[in-house]
Amino acid sequence: METSSKIVIVTGSNKGIGYALMQRLVKHAPRLTLVLTSRDESLGKEAVNNLIKEEPKCKDSLHYHPLDITNKVSRDKFKEWVQQTFGKFDVLVNNAGALVSGELYNPEYIATTDDVEKVIGTNYHSTRALTETLLPLLASDGKIISVSSALAAWNRQGEPLLKIFTKPDFEDKNLEEIYTLFKEAVAAKDYKEKGFVKSPYMVSKALLNAWTYYVLQRSLSGDQQAFTMTPGHCRTDMGGDKALRSADDGADTIEYLIVDVPFKFDKEISGKFFAERKVVDFVEGINL
Repeated sequence: METSSKIVIVTGSNKGIGYALMQRLVKHAPRLTLVLTSRDESLGKEAVNNLIKEEPKCKDSLHYHPLDITNKVSRDKFKEWVQQTFGKFDVLVNNAGALVSGELYNPEYIATTDDVEKVIGTNYHSTRALTETLLPLLASDGKIISVSSALAAWNRQGEPLLKIFTKPDFEDKNLEEIYTLFKEAVAAKDYKEKGFVKSPYMVSKALLNAWTYYVLQRSLSGDQQAFTMTPGHCRTDMGGDKALRSADDGADTIEYLIVDVPFKFDKEISGKFFAERKVVDFVEGINL
């Protein structure tokens, strides 16, 4: 494994898939230095204490810092702490996210502009903002791993958005074009008639995939790499208790991308979308 002294940051890691990932990663201590973050400081510190109880050897390798990815002041304070504490970092796992209750599984759900602003604002805009804030501190062979969804497949977003996502000359400005078109359709309450998907969550993760592939990876240099991945439908607060997969199942591919994928640029996989430790197609996706 090429993980000696690697510093790994995981957002939203006090519960769910993020916590399951930390449970996996503490087993690699002290070869990995881990940073657990959460919006709620008391819950975050409780998670750290639980991890130390489970894996005592990680005590000196496990760090905590509060982080609300939707808050610029919080993002900036976190960057300052990372810089002062470590100087740089090797892996950022963008796991923190938002979902409106009933959005995915209630057939009666109707999206609102507040839903769009909250969900896409968190899952795409804030994830992007945090990544861009921290990017100057990313090691020359570092990795950005963003937790997406099987629902992010571009052919699930409706024909109008699919046409934009698959443009051969896709540019950064097309990301905001997609956001604006979807939000305007939701505001006009005619998004279904126009052929848009009904879910802000699905659009948010599709945007995350497109940003990573079309924009983020092109701004990296040296051996730096970026990936998105789907954990599948897991039993978490967001996924509900009827999901077939556990949070630990969902964390497996993230651990693979951190621990098993070499810290060396590979044009065949950088920027790509992963599921079950394999690259999957952005358009077709995978049922998981």
